[in-house]
Amino acid sequence: MFLAIFISAIAGLLVGAGGCYIWRETHFRQQLRQVLAVMETSEYHEDISLPMVSQLRRRAMIGQQQQQQLQQQLFSWQSLLEEAPIGYLQLDADNQVLWCNQSAKHLLQIQKWHSEQAKLLLELVRSYELDQLIEKARSSQVAQELVWQFYFGYHDAANSQSIWLKANSIPLANGAIGIFIESQQNQVDAASLQERWLGDLAHEIRTPLTAIHLLAETLQSKVTPDLTRWANRILQETNRLIDLVQHFVELSQLETSSNQYLRLAEVDFIRLIDDVWHTIEPIAKQRQIEFILTGPQQLILEIDPARFTQVLMNLFDNSIKYCPDRGHIWIDIQFLAPDRVEIDLYDDGSGFAQSDLPHIFDRLYRGDISRQRQPTSTSNLNYQAAGSGLGLAIVRQIILAHKGTIVANNHPTTGGAWLQITVPN
Repeated sequence: MFLAIFISAIAGLLVGAGGCYIWRETHFRQQLRQVLAVMETSEYHEDISLPMVSQLRRRAMIGQQQQQQLQQQLFSWQSLLEEAPIGYLQLDADNQVLWCNQSAKHLLQIQKWHSEQAKLLLELVRSYELDQLIEKARSSQVAQELVWQFYFGYHDAANSQSIWLKANSIPLANGAIGIFIESQQNQVDAASLQERWLGDLAHEIRTPLTAIHLLAETLQSKVTPDLTRWANRILQETNRLIDLVQHFVELSQLETSSNQYLRLAEVDFIRLIDDVWHTIEPIAKQRQIEFILTGPQQLILEIDPARFTQVLMNLFDNSIKYCPDRGHIWIDIQFLAPDRVEIDLYDDGSGFAQSDLPHIFDRLYRGDISRQRQPTSTSNLNYQAAGSGLGLAIVRQIILAHKGTIVANNHPTTGGAWLQITVPN
């Protein structure tokens, strides 16, 4: 009796162990099939007649070979980028530099980065414009382009130098950003040479124009009454040409040696805005145009007050021209960073034509002739750049001379012209 029970127990254990083994073997084969399905590539299909373990070993070997090929390709691309004549940076989602080739190090004056050392871009490169480009590309997930003047040696203002650069930022996976950087200095130098030539030409033209002006003034009192209007017309056009030549000379001075022509001082910018608006306000009141200023009560900037008066006068004048009756002009001021201030000037006028936006700051560019509104006949203020086609070109050059930026667009809310200015604080 006892022996029969013992044999039955042993048989039950053997059956249970066998069932467990079969279940584990079946489960193991299912897992192997799943692993094999994951490892299977479109280029290679394993012979299913082979044992699964053999299939797994072969596919593991193939995967290792493919990994080695990818590593070789990565090494080849890195070697190519390292020797490329164009700079390349790659940042992770936290703006840490993952890769930086020799050209980028040279262009951005990076000296303390190594591939095995993670560092924030901000620790290596101090450029507000580049930071903004990176964030814009990351938030929009669209490639962005920027041409800007990069200042290095910022810790030593007396020996600070600059170079014009062009950057293209490309969104990558997981918030990473790739940035291609190339020098634009040769193009800028060529343009500067042309500007100097134009400036020299303007100087030469100014002398004969002054002589013509004096002759026209003499003719005004000498000619018969029926010819007076022609003498007046000669004098008027001569004055316009003298103004045009003067603006060319001014642009040439700002572009070739801006530091020489800037008289920097600590200025309360809010008070300067108020003073300029009060100068131009009589014209605005004739059309019931309202000015709205928002931002800090006081803002001390180191600027050339005369030059920035010229900037504000020019921008206010343009806004008034294109504002509707009972329209509005706004200036919003905000701090973007501890050392940068943004000044947004916009209105609720007709705005810029899309075709004009790339050329707003080009000299002598007047835009669509059908959109031009002549100044009111009651205007008795002599704006320095009104009607010359050089006003906004001079504005941009003054802003650049102050190490700032200016961008033209149409305001998303009002639809009117929108000028975004950033300057150091």
